[in-house]
Amino acid sequence: MANEKLIVYYSRSGVSETLAKALQNKLGCPMDKLEYAEKDRVSFGTALLEAFRKSTAAVKGAVHNPGDYDTVIFITPIWAQSLATPIRSYMSEHKEAVKSYILLATCGKSGLPETIKDAAAVLGKEPSAAEYYRSSHVAKGVYNLEQFL
Repeated sequence: MANEKLIVYYSRSGVSETLAKALQNKLGCPMDKLEYAEKDRVSFGTALLEAFRKSTAAVKGAVHNPGDYDTVIFITPIWAQSLATPIRSYMSEHKEAVKSYILLATCGKSGLPETIKDAAAVLGKEPSAAEYYRSSHVAKGVYNLEQFL
């Protein structure tokens, strides 16, 4: 029998991690923190270049099998109106195992519609729900995750 939810996130600046930890605290579900396997951290310029190219890279930190869960909640920063490279890489590697997913994105302004299209193109299916959170609001603790509980 599948478990209910798994959170998979990447956070370059800590904003997406704040959301991931808050949601995990409310749901009590497992969580995987993705990181680049070969880089400690990418620069902002490198992140933008990877986003424009729709790059993938080796990632580490995935310890749970997404196929064991009904829903995967992806939490990603938006880079150039696209998924962050570690999230795109994970999705590409596990697209057959992901049954259903929710996409939560952090950003300076917007870009969610394009990021949803990006995720759907990688996974071959639309998210069951999606939302974006402005980085400035997350930093102040002004965000609502109730709809995902």
